[in-house]
Amino acid sequence: MKVDWDHLRFFLVLARAKTLTNAARLMGVEHTTVARRIQALEHNLGITLFKREQQGYELTSEGLALMPRVEQMEQAFFQIERVNTPLQGRVRIGTPEGFGTTFLAQRLAQFSKQYPSLTIDLIPVSKTIKLSHREADIVISIDRPKNGPYIITRFSDYCLKLYGSQHYLAQHAPILCIQDLKQHQFVNYINDLVYSSELYCLERLPIEVSACLRSSSIVAQQMAVSAGAGLAILPVFMAGHQPELTEVLSKEIQFVHTFWMLTFADLKHEPRIKLVWDFLRQVAVEERATLMGNRTSI
Repeated sequence: MKVDWDHLRFFLVLARAKTLTNAARLMGVEHTTVARRIQALEHNLGITLFKREQQGYELTSEGLALMPRVEQMEQAFFQIERVNTPLQGRVRIGTPEGFGTTFLAQRLAQFSKQYPSLTIDLIPVSKTIKLSHREADIVISIDRPKNGPYIITRFSDYCLKLYGSQHYLAQHAPILCIQDLKQHQFVNYINDLVYSSELYCLERLPIEVSACLRSSSIVAQQMAVSAGAGLAILPVFMAGHQPELTEVLSKEIQFVHTFWMLTFADLKHEPRIKLVWDFLRQVAVEERATLMGNRTSI
C-alpha cells in the first residue's frame, strides 16, 4: 500500500484546524482540495479518518490511532528540512507597547541575525491585539483570554514600581511614607483610553492622587517622568535600567502582573511559529530577573 506524504500533511492540518476553510487557508489551497486529499487518503487506507460534527471535523478512532504516527513522520521531516533549508516566511508578534518597544525589540534583533530568511513583524501597541482577528500569529498579553481555540501559556510575571527622576525628587518635598505622596505630581494613563483593568495601578494606592500629565503610551509616560514631570508607576524592565530614575517607596508600593503568551492551536505546529514560540519561552526564563527587578531601591 502506497500512501502519499502530501495526503498525510492535509490529514494533520485538518485534524488541527477542524474545518475545511481553516485548513485550506493554512495550506494555501481551496477547501475542495483539502476535501479531495482526505478522500484520497481514506480510500488508500480503506478507513474513515474523520466524522463531521457540529463544531467541525473530528477524528474517528482510526484517525486518532493514526495521528501520533503521522506526527512522528512530521517531526522527522521538519528535522531534515531544517538541516537542508533555512526557515522562511513571516511571524507576526503582537505585544503591549512598553514590553515590545523597550524589552523585546533588542532581543528579537539578535534572533533575526540567526534566521535571516525569517521575517519577524513586531507590533507593540497601546491596545489589545486580537488574535481572533488574525492580527498576529503570537500574542503576548496582560489579559488571559477566557476561551477560544488557543494554546496559552504563562509567559512571565513582571513587577511595577513607583519611579521619579533624581532631578524631580531633589526639587520636591522628601517622600518618607505613602502620605507624603499627596504633595507630589503624577503621570498616568488617560482613563477613557485604558484598554485593560490591569493598567489601573495608581488608582489602587491607599491614598487619592491625581495626574498632572496623562498619556495612553507607557513609553511616553516614562519619558515624561525622566524629564521631571512627576512620579509614575512603571514596569521595572522599562525603568529599572534608566540611570536618571529612582524607585520610590519600593517596599510599600509594587505590583506584580502577568504576561500571557498565546497562539492559535492550528498554528502551534508550524515550524516557524514553533521556533519563535520556543525562543520567546527561553527569553522569559533567562530574563526573569530583569522582568521582576533586581535593583536595590533607595
